[in-house]
Amino acid sequence: MIQEVNPSRRTMAINLAEPLLGGLYTLFGDALGSTMAWWIGHITLVAVIALGYWVITNWSEISYGLELSGTRFAAYLVLIGITVGQFMLYQEYFSFPASGAFITAGATSAYIWWQWYQMEPQKA
Repeated sequence: MIQEVNPSRRTMAINLAEPLLGGLYTLFGDALGSTMAWWIGHITLVAVIALGYWVITNWSEISYGLELSGTRFAAYLVLIGITVGQFMLYQEYFSFPASGAFITAGATSAYIWWQWYQMEPQKA
């Protein structure tokens, strides 16, 4: 009688990237295979952590360069909220596909942003 033996598997270290990256990790796995997805996923995590560290350490220069003030930051948060709300509205109530809802919400929010900063008083 022939019995099938499980092949010896090389096991990799704990996979932190899969639960943290979610769909992006799945995309890496489908496109590149499981081993490359593991490597690219963890490199992506390291890059995100390094970018976060860089932003935190250089926040004063970043906020000065982007002219971020409390009012402008609040306006950006409201604009992001409006975009998310539009996306949900277009997708749920009007049955747009996800890409169409995102494009429509993004375009509408970009127009609102442009109008808002056209009416904002200029600095002297």
